[in-house]
Amino acid sequence: MYSAEQTKHLQQQTKAFIAHAQIDKNDVEALRNVLRFHEYRYYVLNDPLLADPEYDQLFKQLEKIEEGNPELITGDSPTQRVGSSLNQSFPTVQHLVPMLSLDNSYDADDLLDFDRKARELTRLDVIEYCIEPKFDGASISLIYEDDMLVRGATRGDGVEGEDVTTNIKRIRSIPLSAPFSQYGIQQIEIRGEVLMTKAAFKKYNDALAEQGLPPLANPRNAASGSLRIKDPKIVGKRNLEAFLYNVSYYIRDDRWQMTDDRKKEEKASGASVNSHLSSVNPLSTHSGTLQMLWECGFRSPQKEKIVVQGINEVIKHVHDFEEMRDTLPYEIDGMVIKVNEIALQDKMGMTTHHPRWAIAFKFKARQATTKLRAVEFNVGRTGAVTPVAKLDPVAVGGVTVGSISMHNEEYIKEKDLMIGDSVLIERAGDVIPQIVKSLPELRTGDEKHIHFPRHCPVCKSELYKTEDEAVWRCINIECPAQVVERIIHFVSKDAMDIKSFGEANVRKFYELGLLKDVPGIYTLDFDAISKLEGFGKKSIDNLQSAIEASKQQPLYRLIYALGIRYVGETTAKTVANAIHDVFELENMSDVQLQQMEDVGVKVAQSIFAFFQNKENIKILHKLKELGLQMYNIKRSAPTESNTLHEQTFLFTGTMLKLKRSEAEEMVEKHGGKIASGVSSKLNYLVVGEDAGSKLEKAKKINTIKIISEDEFIKLIGEEASLAPIP
Repeated sequence: MYSAEQTKHLQQQTKAFIAHAQIDKNDVEALRNVLRFHEYRYYVLNDPLLADPEYDQLFKQLEKIEEGNPELITGDSPTQRVGSSLNQSFPTVQHLVPMLSLDNSYDADDLLDFDRKARELTRLDVIEYCIEPKFDGASISLIYEDDMLVRGATRGDGVEGEDVTTNIKRIRSIPLSAPFSQYGIQQIEIRGEVLMTKAAFKKYNDALAEQGLPPLANPRNAASGSLRIKDPKIVGKRNLEAFLYNVSYYIRDDRWQMTDDRKKEEKASGASVNSHLSSVNPLSTHSGTLQMLWECGFRSPQKEKIVVQGINEVIKHVHDFEEMRDTLPYEIDGMVIKVNEIALQDKMGMTTHHPRWAIAFKFKARQATTKLRAVEFNVGRTGAVTPVAKLDPVAVGGVTVGSISMHNEEYIKEKDLMIGDSVLIERAGDVIPQIVKSLPELRTGDEKHIHFPRHCPVCKSELYKTEDEAVWRCINIECPAQVVERIIHFVSKDAMDIKSFGEANVRKFYELGLLKDVPGIYTLDFDAISKLEGFGKKSIDNLQSAIEASKQQPLYRLIYALGIRYVGETTAKTVANAIHDVFELENMSDVQLQQMEDVGVKVAQSIFAFFQNKENIKILHKLKELGLQMYNIKRSAPTESNTLHEQTFLFTGTMLKLKRSEAEEMVEKHGGKIASGVSSKLNYLVVGEDAGSKLEKAKKINTIKIISEDEFIKLIGEEASLAPIP
C-alpha cells in the first residue's frame, strides 16, 4: 500500500512528531496519516516500525487536539475506533448481496467432479483457479461508500445480518477508510473473516485463568462471540484480526472504463489520472480483487493465495498446504478454490445455496481417543429417539468433546459400540463430532452392551419403527419431550424468531406449568413470570414485544415453525408461495402437493399427513384466533388491474428508478408473476445496467421480450418520473 518513498516520508514525519512535546492543530491530518501508517505496519504486515509507547504518545496527542477542536474530527480518524458507549442491541441489516455458503469437498474425486462441471459450464478445456486458505473464524460483510467504512455486519442468515459496525471499528486490520475511489469505485461490499490468532487466543485464555474465569472454547467461537459483545472496549482487548477476500458488489463510475487511447488523450490534454491503477481493472479476476484489497490497506490473503492452471495443480497444492496447516499463526480448516476469471463466475452462476464457481476443500478431521462411559436417550420434536454417547471429555481440534450423537440403533450395531469401550472420535469437517469406530482390541471384559429402549424414556409409551426407517419413534402427541422440543423449534430464530424466548426459558416455563403447548406462547401469564428470579420489567417487556411481533411473521415462517417432517425453510417458502392461506393445505392431496416445485413424494406425504391430523388443525385455528398471520399477504393482496394477467417477469442488472422489490410488487399488483429464472416460460426480461448472464441466456430464446426499466414502467402505466434509487 505504501511505496518506499512514502514510507521514508512517513518515518521522517514520525520522528518529527515524537520530538515535539506539542503538535500544532494544523498538522492534525498529517498526524492521522502517520498513525494510519503505523497501524498498517503493525496490524496488517506484522512488521511494526514504532514502539508501542511511541505510538501511544502520538495517539494521545491526536486525542488532545480533537478534544480541543471537535470540528476537526473525521470519521476515519484513528481515534474513532474507540467506542465509549455500550450498544444496547444489534439492529438487523440486509446484505447488498446474499452471503451464500460454499459447497464442500473432502477428497480429490470431489475436486475432479467440481472441475468437470466447471468445464462443462464454461466450455473450456482448462480453467484457471485461485486457491486461498479457508479461515476458521466469523464471517463479516463490510460496506464502504466514498472510501469510508459505513457498515460492518455479521453473516446472520445469509440475507440479513447484525449491524456490528462499532465493534468492527475496534479491529485494527480493518481500515476506517480505503482508497477505492482510485479504482473509480463509489460503493463496495466486501466479505471476509474475523479471527483470533493462536497466540492471541492463548494469551487471552491465560489472562482469564489468572482471574479464575473459564477459558474460551476455541479461536473461532472467540472471534464470533466478540463481534456481538455489547462493550466495544472488551472487543478491542481480544486483539482480533480480519482477512478480507471477496468483493460481492460494487458501483463503478463509467469514466474509469476508458480505453487506453482515451487515457492517452486525457493525459495529453493535461487531465489528471488519479493513479496508475486506473488503467487496469483489478475486478476482472478474483486474484486481482485480492491484490486491490491489499493495495487498499486490507489484510487480504494476497500472500497466501496461488493461481494455477487446471485441477491437477489444485489437488497438489491443497494437499501440500494441509501438511503445513499447523505452522500457520491462525486456524484454517481447508482451502477455497475459485474460478479466477470473474466473467466465467458470472457465466457459471449459483444455486440458492452456493456459487457453482467455488468449492471448499476440507482438511482431514481432527481425531482423538477417549472412553464411552454411558448412553442417554433423548426424544426430539418429531418423536425420534436419539442415543447420545457420554464420553470422558477430550480436546479435538481445539474443542472439548464430552457428548456425541449416535443417531440410531443401527449406528450402534454397525460400529460395534459398548459402554466402557475406548473409541476413536473426530470432528467431521472440523465441526460435528463423530465416533469413527470402537477399539475392541482394548476391551477388558468389563464392557456392557447398549440396550436400545422399546418404550419412550420420557412418557413410557411404546416406541415404533417403520420398515423404511432406522429411527425408533414415540408417537404419543402428548409426550412432554416432544411438546417442549416443538415449542423450542417454534420460537427459534429461523422459525417465528421470538427473541428473548430461548430454549432455557421454554423448559423453565414448561416445568413450572406456565406453558403447555405452542398456542400457550401467546397466552403466557406474565404476572406469574414477573415473580420468577431474573425476570424484571425490562426483560418481560422485551419478551411480550417479541411475542406480539411474531404474529406478523410471513406465512412461510409459520409453516416452517410447525415442525412438519422434511419441511425446511426452502420448502416452506415454496408451499407458502403456492397458497393463499394455510388452511388450503387441509384440502390438498399428496398428488396436488407434488405439483409444487421441488416437492417430492416423501415431503408431500408428510405435509398431507400433518394437515389430516385433527389435533394439528385445532392448534392452527387457535393460533389464528390469537392473531397470527395465516395468509400469504402477497398472494392475498388484491390486484389493481389485470394488465399483466399471467405474464411472467424477471429483472436483471441494476435498476435506476425502482428498487427490484418495488418492481416485483408492481408486477404482482397488475396480475403478473415473478419468474425464478430464464426459461421458455418467461415473458419479459427487464434489463438494468450491468446485466449479466441472464440477458445472454434470454437472447437465445426468441419468445422472451427484453425491455428496459423505462419500457417496463411505461408498460404497467406507472409514473415514470420516479426518483433515482438512493
